[in-house]
Amino acid sequence: MKKITLLFFFAVATAYAAKNVAVLEIISSREDVPIEVSEFRHLTDELRTRARETLPRHEFSVLTRDNIISLMPPDEEEAECLSESCAVDIGRAIGAEYITQGFIGKFGGMLTLTVELYESLSGNLIGSFVTESKDIMGLLATIREKAPALFANLNAENDFNLAVKEQALNNNSQLSTLNSQLTKKSNTPLIVAISLDVFGAAALGFGIYQHFHANKLYDDYKKQSTHDKKDLQKANDAQQMRNVWLTIGGGLLATGIAVHIFF
Repeated sequence: MKKITLLFFFAVATAYAAKNVAVLEIISSREDVPIEVSEFRHLTDELRTRARETLPRHEFSVLTRDNIISLMPPDEEEAECLSESCAVDIGRAIGAEYITQGFIGKFGGMLTLTVELYESLSGNLIGSFVTESKDIMGLLATIREKAPALFANLNAENDFNLAVKEQALNNNSQLSTLNSQLTKKSNTPLIVAISLDVFGAAALGFGIYQHFHANKLYDDYKKQSTHDKKDLQKANDAQQMRNVWLTIGGGLLATGIAVHIFF
């Protein structure tokens, strides 16, 4: 019974764990941009601050510059190679669910700034903004103005996921009530509870297996010399199956525990 309870709490913690958001350093998209390294860093700090202020801290964890550095591969050559990769690859490598990066360039004598926000595993673009200014102060002002709306996209996506989870919990609650009524009539609550425990634990076990399977598929995909989108899709499908089985298993175990307690 203790093992089953621990598995249940593991599933709940996995479903509701804070998601990591990485804000990479803003960089130059060309060599003739007249901006100092300290100015690039200040713009990045401002973007990171807006992310931290916009996103609920119990739902999202915004990685600091030191966090990101510590999560990079310890091997210098591997870390340097990764730093030259696209933002999505870096996000996957450091375990960040979401990642954003800005690029500064020049157009028609004006400074330009492009900031993009991605979901790391799928590589989907969640949102972006583009601006231009005569000087660095204009770019700073734009970050302060537009970054909150950019990161609010994550809030909207997270609210949708929470709504789905709440609906699942409501369905589980209704299932629990129905099972309670059935066990009263049949006078076999213990059999029902044990059955729910067994099926819930099996579902959780399969969900945990899918978690490691998805990680292995993605690792295999990264090792390929020519990246096949079908292999990435397999990793994405495995992750989705993980979420489904963990939710089902958690619901079944919650119902089984309720039957144990009340009957």
